[in-house]
Amino acid sequence: MHTQTTRMRKPSIQVSYWLIASFLLLSLVTTTTTTAEQQVSQHQLDQLTKNIKSVDRWLDEANTEKSGLSKQLRKYEKQISRISKDIKQINTKNLELLKDLKSLKAQLKAQKSSLNQQKKHLVKQLKAVYLQGKQPAIKLLLDSDDPQNLSRYMMYFSYINDARGEKIKQFQASLKALESTETNILKQQSQLNKNKALLSKNRRQLNLESKQRKKVLVKLESNIKSKSHRLEKLKADQVRLEQLLREVEQAIANISLPSDAAPFSQQKSKLPWPTRGKVQERFGSRLAQGKLKANGIRISTKEDAPIRAIHYGRVIFSNWIRGFGLLLIVDHDEGYMSLYGNNKSLLKETGDWIAAGETIAYSGASGGNTESGLYFEIRRNGKPQNPTSWLRK
Repeated sequence: MHTQTTRMRKPSIQVSYWLIASFLLLSLVTTTTTTAEQQVSQHQLDQLTKNIKSVDRWLDEANTEKSGLSKQLRKYEKQISRISKDIKQINTKNLELLKDLKSLKAQLKAQKSSLNQQKKHLVKQLKAVYLQGKQPAIKLLLDSDDPQNLSRYMMYFSYINDARGEKIKQFQASLKALESTETNILKQQSQLNKNKALLSKNRRQLNLESKQRKKVLVKLESNIKSKSHRLEKLKADQVRLEQLLREVEQAIANISLPSDAAPFSQQKSKLPWPTRGKVQERFGSRLAQGKLKANGIRISTKEDAPIRAIHYGRVIFSNWIRGFGLLLIVDHDEGYMSLYGNNKSLLKETGDWIAAGETIAYSGASGGNTESGLYFEIRRNGKPQNPTSWLRK
């Protein structure tokens, strides 16, 4: 029996050794592969950063204009974007502070109520002690003849005394908690007041920058003296965008999205709209007396309306370019990109990952427009696609 058991165990041990060895080898291979993937990924990101710098250099050259008006417009619209973003961040912080203040005040009210109850209870106990005399324990000792009763009385008295001491400790702890809450309320209120002062300053600055922008727009409009001049400008804007897309495509040539991301190619008629509003300019509609075609759509919106990403992806451009103002481009892999132009402020930077439905900008009229709205494009391998065929009906 013993021999058979031993023979049966040997193969089991050998299998175990084999499994352990295989597991260690697999772990080693997996670790090596993961490390290699991380190195490749980091190399790709470093290359992307380098390529983006070359895009920025190209952009600086592309945005240069002899008159200097475009440069001024860019300056004011970028400042408006920064200030608008700061204002929104301060407003968000203020809402959080107000919420915290409301919670702290409710907590203070509850603490005061609890403290008053504890105070009343302690006053009753102190009165009872006073009525018993200054030395109730000695009095019990002198008044009682029965040793058993005396022992029991002394034990009761000890319990009562300990409970009273605990109540006093609780009262002191509650008092400290109350003071701490009052201090926090003062701090929160002070920060709120500072934020309000900063908000007021930023709004004044925003108003000033907006006035300067309007002056530049008037000058730019007066420079466009004829329809042919306007056509030349529109053509130049489209050419500049095409060049930008080529520069950006080269920059992201070897950067792919995670494999678990839903393929963009399977999202036709399923994608959410980037913002709410009426489509003012449709894809393929004629511009400049029919001499140009629209490569995207223009959606009329209120100023500061949220602009949301239509699909998961990576921001590959977040900057100002003539004709399209504050523009954000998102890469969705498979050669697909979405473009969001004429924004008032951009919330995302180049390299940021974004999810479908995430707010990435706020609408405006940047790029020399007079009315607020979003210019939106979808491209595949650089070629314009009809956005409405991709968006939900």
